[in-house]
Amino acid sequence: MFGFIRPVKSELRVREVERFQSVYCGLCHAIRRRYGRVHTLSLSYDMTFLTLLLEGLLPEGADTGRRRCDASPVRPKNVLCEDAAVAFAADVSVLLAYHKLQDTIADDRGLKRLAARLLCLLSRRGYRRACEKQPALDRTMAACLQELSAVEKAGTPSIDRAADPFARLLSACVPGLEGDTGRILQELLYHVGRWIYLIDACADLQDDWESGGYNPVALRYGLTAPSLEPVKGALELTLEKSLAAIYAAFLLLDVRRDQEILENIICLGLPAVTRQVLDGTYQSNGGRNRHGSL
Repeated sequence: MFGFIRPVKSELRVREVERFQSVYCGLCHAIRRRYGRVHTLSLSYDMTFLTLLLEGLLPEGADTGRRRCDASPVRPKNVLCEDAAVAFAADVSVLLAYHKLQDTIADDRGLKRLAARLLCLLSRRGYRRACEKQPALDRTMAACLQELSAVEKAGTPSIDRAADPFARLLSACVPGLEGDTGRILQELLYHVGRWIYLIDACADLQDDWESGGYNPVALRYGLTAPSLEPVKGALELTLEKSLAAIYAAFLLLDVRRDQEILENIICLGLPAVTRQVLDGTYQSNGGRNRHGSL
């Protein structure tokens, strides 16, 4: 979807880098097996984070195996085998990607809209299959994105009201967990969703300014130019509140594995991306173009 959620590689051990890569590849293989090759385009670091989080809550983790793929046809890679966490993350990836395409068709023009229409056509069959597996989640996503569209069309200047529908959408991506664990995970994902929406609005400020598109940051702070510099301090404060809420919820979870990687993402990766976006130095995929590169 966005790719903002990623670890700081230099602070990971070698085995942790390999583990992150195996989860990323495992999610890719699961998406391809369940929905087809075209849907691997929905693969993202954000959903890799969700996979790691869900995998860490399971009583027993999935095994790994060696497999080849389109990105590595000769040399097999370590791949996390599909289990309940990986399968659910694959379903979420497909649903989110399709709804994002629908949003692009509704809001954009020109080549972006044409490309989104083509991808929608190619991915419709897989999307319907995902709907059959996760019907309640699909309805929640559709309702939240419809609400978000109404907020954007109304030109709402409140960043909290604008971010809330997407935050609630992501908080719904909990696979039937009940009790305290389910509520804590929903709280964590709510603030992850809020952070993603606002950091994306900050990153898109220049493009939205040139196209005349809706941008809650520009409206909230009454910006007179496409620069975050005048409001950098205020934005950093509101984004840090979400980051603090994410970590507070994470500490309440009984995470059985990959805690170091998850803490790296939450405590180092998300703050680093926040600083880069606000400084204007952020590059998608870390400035790299290789499939799955950190």
